[in-house]
Amino acid sequence: MRKRTRRTRGLFTWQLAWGALIGVGAAAAVMGLLALLLYADKAGEGAIGPVNGVIKVVCPCLAGFCAAKQAGERGALAGALGGALFEGIMVLLLGLLLGEMPLTWAILGDFVICIATGMAGGMVRLLVGEAKKQK
Repeated sequence: MRKRTRRTRGLFTWQLAWGALIGVGAAAAVMGLLALLLYADKAGEGAIGPVNGVIKVVCPCLAGFCAAKQAGERGALAGALGGALFEGIMVLLLGLLLGEMPLTWAILGDFVICIATGMAGGMVRLLVGEAKKQK
């Protein structure tokens, strides 16, 4: 008789990477839109700070939400990893554009924010999944 084996997945899956890339794409789209508005004089320089704050919160949450798609009961963990991967990609892109790696306390603070909001996005994905199961 054949022995039954349990297939498990590791913490890193392609869904995590895909979620982080969706978050990066959303951040790039919002930054591009802001750049166009600034170029056309439709928005002032005062809009940069609030839009940057929105990007730092909404995009990692979106990354965590998308990363936790197939996470099962580990949605919060998958969301946190998706948010962390989002921030890692963003910092690497910033380092490539600047020519040096910007390792500061502000980057560390952004990293913590991305983990927390990614975790929140993963938990929202769990709640949405549970609501669909109950219907």
